Amino acid sequence: MGYSETNIKRFAKTALVAAIALASASAFALSTSAPPGTNFSLSGFTLQLPTGSSGNVDTETGAQLAAGFTKSPWFYTDTTDGAMVMGDPSTGWTTSGSLHPRTELRENAEWATSGTNILDATVTVTKVPSHTTIGQIFQGGSAPSKPLCELQVTSAGVLQLLLESTNQGGSSTTTTIASVSLGTKFTYQMKLSGTTISVKINSTTKTFTLPSSFVGESFYFKAGDYDQSAVSGTPKTTASTVVKFYVLKITH
Repeated sequence: MGYSETNIKRFAKTALVAAIALASASAFALSTSAPPGTNFSLSGFTLQLPTGSSGNVDTETGAQLAAGFTKSPWFYTDTTDGAMVMGDPSTGWTTSGSLHPRTELRENAEWATSGTNILDATVTVTKVPSHTTIGQIFQGGSAPSKPLCELQVTSAGVLQLLLESTNQGGSSTTTTIASVSLGTKFTYQMKLSGTTISVKINSTTKTFTLPSSFVGESFYFKAGDYDQSAVSGTPKTTASTVVKFYVLKITH
């Protein structure tokens, strides 16, 4: 069977598009042997760990993360799929003002709500005894050190948003967004633009209104493994909660 010049050009174009797509996918594939700071752009974050001392936890700068910092079982690359793994012990040291230890990335920049501010992630929660926070929009500036909202995953696979009622904390509502079985990969997005908070889990989106006391404040994102059932004390040597990140991106 013969082929016309038009068909040959069409086949060649299709092959080129497929090759470009494959090259693009390979370029963004996670290396199973590289540290998280090579697989992900982490220079704009500070890592908070459950080690150190009470009220003075160990932290790693964006430069240290980019240089290849790892610390198993708290922060390392999964050698089977290249995921950035964050583990949290049932007992560990806490930051000032918190009751729970964490392995969590804190965005260094702070921003106003006048623009569109987005945190995108693809994650798998493989182990959680009760419920852990995997993403936050946190109050910055000189305001009280309180979160605006926390995206949490429960041991039953429920993804819920805890939204503070005031910027002083202590009063909040919790809304179910979606359900995903533990060990199943899913995407999440947290967005704040003007006075609208938007949370998306896979294809399910819910919106919320920014509580009035937060209006005019600055904010930053956090992402990681912040186990809400863990307690302060000498760190255990194993992780009781495990969260794996495959994508982590912030857009302003």
